[in-house]
Amino acid sequence: MNLKKTLYLVRHGTTTYNEEDLLQGRIDLPLSDRGRKEAALLSETLKHEKIDVIFHSPLKRAKQTAETVNQYHNLGLKEIPCFTEIDMGDWEGLDYYDLIKKNKEFYGTWFLDPERSIPGGESFCQVYARVKPGVEEVLACKGKNIMIAGHAAVNRGILGNLLNMKPQPARLFRMRNAAYSKLLIYEVGEHFRTVVDSWNNCTHLETLT
Repeated sequence: MNLKKTLYLVRHGTTTYNEEDLLQGRIDLPLSDRGRKEAALLSETLKHEKIDVIFHSPLKRAKQTAETVNQYHNLGLKEIPCFTEIDMGDWEGLDYYDLIKKNKEFYGTWFLDPERSIPGGESFCQVYARVKPGVEEVLACKGKNIMIAGHAAVNRGILGNLLNMKPQPARLFRMRNAAYSKLLIYEVGEHFRTVVDSWNNCTHLETLT
């Protein structure tokens, strides 16, 4: 197999909503003080890695994370609109644990059924489908070493597409704020095959309290 690309899949740093366990989805928050520290530690970790292209979600928290990593690479950042986080509809801004407590039955069925939509928002299947053109753009770009700064649900959709997984198992991969994963993409004939070299790397965050 011929190694075609190395992909660093990054989740944005922490926001105030993350710190308060509030669901943010499309709410466009910047990084919190902690999130900026996390992004700085991530940038130190990745500064010696060869990166040719950096893609990011349009949301501030992902863009700021990408910009912080880019301080050591000086690349032109590329925004991909379809990498915007899941639309959480009526759940946006709600307390995560309070939501589960008050909507236990619905939340349980939503989590088990990727085709079930959040009220006023998206299903995971919709996220999975809409990120596919972005994944295809990443695979088609000339860069061999690529970083994507995205979000929890979106990154799971990206992973699922790259591994040709069905949506439901893809949504079970946890990714911490400012963590990164390393994926190796091989060219096999006319097709790509993705190998997960590592997932949810966050040792660089251990110094934070």
